[in-house]
Amino acid sequence: MLQAIFYARFHPERGPSVIHQYPPNTIKSSDPVSNPPLINWSEVSSYIIAPYELCNSPLCICNNGHRILGYPISLEHEYYDRNRFTFNICLVLDEDEDAKPWERIVEKIAKFCVALEWEGCVLQHEEDQPGLKLAGKEGGAVEDTVHKGRVYMLLERIFEDLNHYGETCIRVDNVKGEDGLYVLNLRLETEKDFAKRAPERVRSWDVPLLVRNLPDPGEWTWDLTLQRIYGFIDGIKHVKKIAELADVEIKLVRRAVKELVYHGRAVLLDVFHFQAIYACTAEVADFFQNEELQDECRKYIAVHVESDTQKQQDSHKTETNSLEKNALPSREHIIALYADLQPGLQLQEFCLTHKTQLTNIDIRRLVTFGLLKGFLRRIHKYAFSSSHPLHLPQRSLSPVLSRRSVGTMQKSFRSGNTATTRSGDEAVREFERAWRKAALTSGWATPPSGPHPSSFSKSQRSADQLRSQEDERLRSFLDGEHCLDAICVEMGLSEKKVLERLRGFGRSGDVVLFNK
Repeated sequence: MLQAIFYARFHPERGPSVIHQYPPNTIKSSDPVSNPPLINWSEVSSYIIAPYELCNSPLCICNNGHRILGYPISLEHEYYDRNRFTFNICLVLDEDEDAKPWERIVEKIAKFCVALEWEGCVLQHEEDQPGLKLAGKEGGAVEDTVHKGRVYMLLERIFEDLNHYGETCIRVDNVKGEDGLYVLNLRLETEKDFAKRAPERVRSWDVPLLVRNLPDPGEWTWDLTLQRIYGFIDGIKHVKKIAELADVEIKLVRRAVKELVYHGRAVLLDVFHFQAIYACTAEVADFFQNEELQDECRKYIAVHVESDTQKQQDSHKTETNSLEKNALPSREHIIALYADLQPGLQLQEFCLTHKTQLTNIDIRRLVTFGLLKGFLRRIHKYAFSSSHPLHLPQRSLSPVLSRRSVGTMQKSFRSGNTATTRSGDEAVREFERAWRKAALTSGWATPPSGPHPSSFSKSQRSADQLRSQEDERLRSFLDGEHCLDAICVEMGLSEKKVLERLRGFGRSGDVVLFNK
C-alpha cells in the first residue's frame, strides 16, 4: 500500500526542497514532535535530488522503515536558473513491501511530468501561484483548500486512486490555454489471487458475472468490444449468447471476458438450470461457523417484495419494518438448505422437496453465493460412446493401397466424377462460411443465414439431412470429455432435446451418461 507521495526539486537558493506532499505531514511535518514524518528528509535529500550523472534513472532508498522509490529528472535549458531544472516525484512504501509493481508507476509519472514541463512549464509555474507555500509550512499547499495547485491535485489523485482501485486515469488540460489534453493512465500490475485463479481460456459456455463495478467510460477508455458486450453481462447469459446478442465475434468476447476475470472485475460461473446438480465442498464447514458470512448470505439471497403495508398510512411503518426484518431467512435455515444439496440430487428435485423452505429465497442467488465463496461446486454430466472415433481401434492401410486410393480420389475429383462433385447443399454451406467470415472481419453486421440464390442449385436440404448432420456433430462430443453444458451450447439445443437424441444413439452406439 502506498504510504505517501511527494514532489521535490532543487531550489537555486534553498537547495533540495519538498514542494508538495500527500498526505499532509508525511515528509515535512509542521509539528515533528506530535506528528513525526515517515522519513528523515535531511538524511535522504541528497539522494532524492541526485547528482546529474545519476538522474534519468530509477532510484530506491530505505530510511526509517520505509522504502522510497523515485526517478530523478534533470532538464537542461537556458530558461532555467543555472540552466538546469532537477526534480523528483517519489513514492513511499513500507520497507518489506514488494516494490517491483511500483517501479513502472513512478517511472511513468516522472516521464508524464517531463512532458507537462516541456509543453507548459507546469512545474515551474506551480511555485508562482499566489499564496502557495512549501509543504510542512503553516498555510502550505496541503492546508490551503483554494490554492492547491495542479501538481498537488495530481499527487492527491494518484495516491487515492492507486490505494483504493489499483488504477487511475487523470486528465490535465493544456496550461497555456491551447487546445490539448494530457492523459495519465496508471495501473498497479500486481498478481493478486484472482489473477492466479484466472483460467487459461474462456469457454463458450462460461457465464461471466461482474463482481466489481467498471470505471466510468467518461473517465476510463473502454475497449471497443467491452462497450458492445457490457450490457449483456448479467451472470445469466453464457459467452456464446453474449456474442450473438452483441453481434461480436466470439473470440473477441472471450478475450474481453478473460481480461475482466484477470483483473478481478468478473468471475466465471456455470450455466444455471434446474437439471444441474450441486454439492457442498469441504469449505462448507467454515461457512457453517462464520456468522458474518451467513448474514451476508441472508441479505444476498432474500427476495424483497414490496408489501401492501408500505403503501398504507404512516402508522403502519413500524409493522412494515418488522415484517421486512423477519423476511430474511435465519442462519439455521440457510445452513439446512445448503446441507441438503447432495450429489445425485437435481436442482429441480431439491426445489420441489423444499418448496416451503424456499419461500422468499432466490434459488439462483442461493447457488451463486455458494459458488462464489467456494463451498459449493457443480457436478457436471458427461456423455461417452464406445463408437466415438477416439475409442475405435486404429487400422492402418497398406501403403500401396493408400496411395492407390488417394490417386483414384484425386483423379475422380479432377475429372468431375459425379460422386465427388459438390452438391448444392455443400455450396450453401461454403457460401455461408465465406459470407459470415467476411462480415465478421470487416465490421459489418452479421448477414442473414440465407445465401444468394445464384450460389447454389435448386436442391434444398431436407429435414432428414439436417437431422443427420446434427447427429454427426453430436457424436463428435461423445468422447467423455465434453460436459452436457458444452454440448447444449455448441449445438444450440436444450438438455432435454440432447438427451432425447442420445437415447436414439443408444441402440447403436452404446452411449453412457455419468457425473463427475
